[in-house]
Amino acid sequence: MNIAISRLLLLAAATLALITATSVAYLAWSRPLHLRVAAGPKDGIDAKLLIALNRLLEINRAGVRVDLVATADVHANNQLLEKREVDLAVIRLDDPLPTSAGLVVLLRTNVVIAVAPARHKLESLSDVKGKRLGLVSRTPLDEPSFVRLLDMLGLTPADVHLTIVKPEDIAGLIASGRIDCLAVIGVPADPVVRAVVAAAGDRKKNPPTILSIEFGESLKQNTAAASSEAIEKFAFPRLSIPDEDVDTVGVPTVLAANRASTGPLRVRLYNNAITEVTRSLLERRSELAREVPLANLIAPPESEKEDARFPIHPGTAAYLEDTDTSWSTLFSDQIWNVVLVGGVASSVLAAASSYLKKGGPDRISEILGSLKSITERAGASTDPADALGLSKELGVLTIDMATLGYQRRCSYEEFAPLQLAYESARDAVAMLHARPATAAHTNATTEAAERPAPLERERTS
Repeated sequence: MNIAISRLLLLAAATLALITATSVAYLAWSRPLHLRVAAGPKDGIDAKLLIALNRLLEINRAGVRVDLVATADVHANNQLLEKREVDLAVIRLDDPLPTSAGLVVLLRTNVVIAVAPARHKLESLSDVKGKRLGLVSRTPLDEPSFVRLLDMLGLTPADVHLTIVKPEDIAGLIASGRIDCLAVIGVPADPVVRAVVAAAGDRKKNPPTILSIEFGESLKQNTAAASSEAIEKFAFPRLSIPDEDVDTVGVPTVLAANRASTGPLRVRLYNNAITEVTRSLLERRSELAREVPLANLIAPPESEKEDARFPIHPGTAAYLEDTDTSWSTLFSDQIWNVVLVGGVASSVLAAASSYLKKGGPDRISEILGSLKSITERAGASTDPADALGLSKELGVLTIDMATLGYQRRCSYEEFAPLQLAYESARDAVAMLHARPATAAHTNATTEAAERPAPLERERTS
C-alpha cells in the first residue's frame, strides 16, 4: 500500500503525542493523593501512630499518603482543621468539632482516672470535698474539662483545693501530704498515666485506690462528648488495681477530616482517600500496634444508624456501609482507568487506520476497474483468439480477489460488487471465445499463411 511520506510523518507525530499525553495522564492519575494531618507534638503518641500509618500506606502502595503537621496539642490540631489548613486532625471531642468536619476513626477513649493513697480510704471523686486534689494537665483541654466535671458533681475548684501538678513532682507531693489525691485524663495503657497512678502510692509500696465517678443525668444533659466508661479490673496489672471494674467518665480522641472539597472529581478523590485511610487504620491496627501499642484501641465511630452524636465523614461512611472487599471493589478505579485509556487508544487506532486507507489506493476499486476493462475489451473484440489473453488476466484477478477477501475477512455485502463484476467479465470472455471468426478475418489469416517469407521471395525472383 503506497502512502505519502507526509502522511506517515503526521501519523507518527500524532501517535507520539498520544503516547506522551497518556503517560503523563496515567502518572498524574496514579500518583498518591497527599493529605495533611495535624497530630500534635512530633514525639507524641498520635504523631508516632500516623508516621507508622504512612509507612504502611507506602509499603502497600496505597493511593493516599499522610503528611504529618506537628502542632503543640490537640486544641491546636482542631484550630488548623477549622481553618482548613489541614485535611485531617487528631482532636478530642470535648473541644467543639468544626462544622465542616466529620469523624474518620475513634483512636481511643480518654477516661478520668482519679486515684488516692489507700490510707485516705476514699471511694468516689464526690468524696474529695475538702481534700487537696492535684490534676496532671497534659493538654489545654484537661483543666477546663475537669472543672466542668467537678461542677456537675456539685464541687468547685476551691472545694477540692485544685492544683495543677507535674508528673515528676507527684511522689514528693504525696509523701509530704501537700496533695491527697490525683486526677489524670488518658487511657490506662498509656505509660504516662501508669506512671502517675504508680506515683500515688505511699512509701510502703501500698497500691493506691481508683476512685469511681458516677455518670449521672446531669452529665448526660450538659455534655455531648462525655460518656459513661469503666476502668476494667486489673487495668494496671503491675499494681493489680483495681480489683473490680470502676465507673468513670470518658471522652473520645478521634481522627477527623473536613467533609467538603472543591469540584466533583476532587470530592470523589478526596472521599476515596479518606476511605483508604479508614480501611488501613481499622483493618491493619494489629500491624500498627507493633510500633504503637495504643493502636489496638482504634475503633470505628458510631454509625448514624446507632444515633451517632457526631457526623461521620462520607469516606468513612462508605467504608462502614460497604465492607465488600472483592477484587472488583478494590480495583474499580484501576479498571475504569484501563477501560478509559483502552477506549481512547482504540478510537485513535481506528482513526489512524481509516486515515491510512484514505491516503492509499483502494484495492477493491482497482480490481473493479480491471474487471471493467476485461469486460469492455471482450465485448469490443471480434477475434476469439483474444479470449485466451483475457482469460489469463481474469485468472490473475481471481487470485487477487481471493487474497483480498481472506486478508480483510470481507462479508458477503462487501464482496458482492466484486463478485458481480467478476461474473460479468467471465461471461464476456466466454462469449468472445465462443464467437465465430468473421470472413474478412479468415481471408486475412489465410493470406498471411500462404504469403511466402521474404527470403523465399528473394530466391524466387
